Amino acid sequence: MTKKITILGGGPGGYVAAIKAAQNGGEVTLIEKSSLGGTCLNWGCIPTKAYVEKAENISTDSLKSIKEYKDQVVEQLVKGVETLVNKNKIKLIRGTGKVISPRKVEVTTQEEQIFIENDYLILATGSKASKLPIPGLDLPQVIDNQGILELEEKPENLVIIGGGVIGIEFAQIFARLGSKVTIVEFLPRILAGFDDELVRRLQPVLRKEGIEILTGSKVTQVNALEKGLEVHIEGKKNQVLPADQVLVAAGRQPNFEGIAVEELGLELEGRFIKVNEKMLTNLPQVYAIGDIVPSPMLAHVASYEGEVAVKDIFTGQGEANYTAVPSSLYTHPELASVGITEAQAKEQGLKYKVGKFPFSANGRALTKGEAYGMVKILADEETGKVLGAHILGPQASELIQTLTLAIRWGLTVEQITETIHGHPTLSEAIMESANSVFGKAIHFL
Repeated sequence: MTKKITILGGGPGGYVAAIKAAQNGGEVTLIEKSSLGGTCLNWGCIPTKAYVEKAENISTDSLKSIKEYKDQVVEQLVKGVETLVNKNKIKLIRGTGKVISPRKVEVTTQEEQIFIENDYLILATGSKASKLPIPGLDLPQVIDNQGILELEEKPENLVIIGGGVIGIEFAQIFARLGSKVTIVEFLPRILAGFDDELVRRLQPVLRKEGIEILTGSKVTQVNALEKGLEVHIEGKKNQVLPADQVLVAAGRQPNFEGIAVEELGLELEGRFIKVNEKMLTNLPQVYAIGDIVPSPMLAHVASYEGEVAVKDIFTGQGEANYTAVPSSLYTHPELASVGITEAQAKEQGLKYKVGKFPFSANGRALTKGEAYGMVKILADEETGKVLGAHILGPQASELIQTLTLAIRWGLTVEQITETIHGHPTLSEAIMESANSVFGKAIHFL
């Protein structure tokens, strides 16, 4: 008997789940009120990377031309997703969905109201920018990650609230455009969750580009002036900064639009929907994936969870494993991480060894003129199994995948070193870092 599956949300979790379900023979209905691809494709991962790449060539590109380039890339990818959905015979309904019960969803389109009945329901409604209780954040010059992508002229002064991935990436982009950028971060350091040592090495690069970083500080108020804004900051020293725009990049929160959590009886874990390893909620045959569940709020995690949920629907054997979740910061140089950090290893009382290898000793990095940074590997002191890996340097977001595989499948640093690495390549830095865990690096003392 054909399984009827309704998916609420067409982001990287929802559309991947829809395609997988259709490939397994399911009768799939995908509900999306906006563009397919969700925040990631339309206002997050992809658009920002278009800006990152163009910011490298800023002498010939205006902000308006970068925006036009971004729009072209996004449009091409959205059309690609639409084609995949159509080719897989998925019923796409463009409208606002509302869960009436675990087996029924109401969809309001521009023309009508539709009721969809299902055997299985996958909730994939994503997240939205967090709102901070700060006076003045409702001013039109205060924008979020979507608003900043619509600017066609660079702000002379840009204040960014939040020193996480979104804030840091936009800080470097606009600093390279010529804006005076100030980051205000409430925590004692930027980029919480990344390796302390490599973040410390990245900060001088950002400051050299003119980015001011105020940690242990908070914005208390934003006032409109006759021209521009004034941003009040409390911290190590209290100050008032001028700004043309303020970017709020202080995290994201689950988007429960269309999901009456209490009314439906969905169990929560903190502010997220509680799920088991199969991505099942406490409601029968109702799954939840992506930013609405308590796992890393990353597009690739949402896609993975969509596949886990679909596997469970068709085989009963879905099981999410978060041992190795890579995350990347697309600055220049890039920063990437997987597994545990050294601080976490200490907190957990683990016996571990650390191997490091600088890109300044890597031939390919030198020929590229991108020799700043290093590969850092944490391994179990006794077994040599890779516990964590952190890379600051060229193409870190690509290189981290090798070490993601190593952690996911329990490989040791010895197994990495016994694998032939091409020469000259950046990946040799991984091999050398693995060698250095037990003091056996070949090309570094």
